Amino acid sequence: MPAFSATAMAALWMIFGGSCYVVSAVFVRLLSGTYGAFELAFLRCLIGVLFVAPLIMRLGIAKMRTTQFPMHCVRTAFTYAGLAFWFLSVSLIPIADFYALVFTTPLFTILGAILFLGERAGLRTWAACAVGFAGALIILRPGFAAISLGMVYALLTGLSYAGVHNAVRVLSRKDSSLVIVAWVNVLMLPISLVPALFAWTPIALADVPMILGVGLFATWGQYGLARAVAAADARVVQPFDFFRLPVAALAGWVVFAEFPGPWTWLGAAIIFAAGYAVLMSERRAERGR
Repeated sequence: MPAFSATAMAALWMIFGGSCYVVSAVFVRLLSGTYGAFELAFLRCLIGVLFVAPLIMRLGIAKMRTTQFPMHCVRTAFTYAGLAFWFLSVSLIPIADFYALVFTTPLFTILGAILFLGERAGLRTWAACAVGFAGALIILRPGFAAISLGMVYALLTGLSYAGVHNAVRVLSRKDSSLVIVAWVNVLMLPISLVPALFAWTPIALADVPMILGVGLFATWGQYGLARAVAAADARVVQPFDFFRLPVAALAGWVVFAEFPGPWTWLGAAIIFAAGYAVLMSERRAERGR
């Protein structure tokens, strides 16, 4: 059986991570009627720490040392912002609509890589970004439909996770995926506790399995993302994150009897096409080197 290439493995890790995030979002939506977004964010962080603690102990505390602590803090700030906006958004709008708008993440990632990481981009890349954002406008339809707060939160989620992706890209140059995931979970715990305390709801025993699902699947999603961007350039693996939409649409249909409308599919398709154009452009550039 032929071995997978590094790019193929990165794509598989991205698909795995994205699917895990969808499952976590389903649990958040189910719990949002009882618990606030900030409480769920803290519980997700707590479960993440408990999940990675045995891995840290097995690896050894000494191997958790890093020379990039400030960048870990930057990544943590982006991650918590994305987590909070994510939980707020999925409590207000259908999951498929949320992920359709979050598909702007690769475009924000590309722009961030160009502006802050010094990566080069040609006219085709800029044109693809413009087309992708036009797809987001089709979903939002400003002037034709009310832009809800949930949609704004979804775009802010995409912007925040673009910061995460580029920070992880920098961190993965020196630190392993496990070290990256461990640090973000540890640092987010105290940050997420403070806002959660202001609106805390006692946890019902019947809700514990779903709360555990929020944390576990989100942590697996984090790990998949870290493995993906460590294995290949962010601009190469990001288009594979678009597999979230059919997974999210299926989950929304089965669990909530929601199905995205034609504008959501059209806008998401345009965003996907823009991301795919960047992927093809990158491949052509690599062949020409």
